[in-house]
Amino acid sequence: MGGTEPTLRSLTPALSSPPHLFKVVAEGTAATMKKIAFFAAAFVFVLLLTEYVNQLPPDPMPGAAFSLKSQQVVECTPDEITLLDNRGAETHLMKDNSWPDCSTFQKSDVLDFFLSRGARTKFLSDEKTEWWRKTM
Repeated sequence: MGGTEPTLRSLTPALSSPPHLFKVVAEGTAATMKKIAFFAAAFVFVLLLTEYVNQLPPDPMPGAAFSLKSQQVVECTPDEITLLDNRGAETHLMKDNSWPDCSTFQKSDVLDFFLSRGARTKFLSDEKTEWWRKTM
């Protein structure tokens, strides 16, 4: 069948290629492997960074209101206040300028505080604790 049949040599041109061609192919493979390794390392870094950030507690929302019931004022300064509940747990708060003067709080008073979160705790209001809550 004449000269139209493919020969073994024409089917395998890489085998008959000069040796420098293999070096070019190897360098291209090395560059590709470096790119893959770089992207894999970046992906792992992002995963680890995400894991770390997800473990941090979120900052409280500014303006979120909360209350502390049955509290006694233990210590009061212009910038800080320490409250004591009926179980003996102390709560230390950083005050902003919305708080009343410290002289308004008596050590024997048991109060319910209504406060708001922010960079410093904002005072909304307080009221005398009901008699039945003082014993709880």
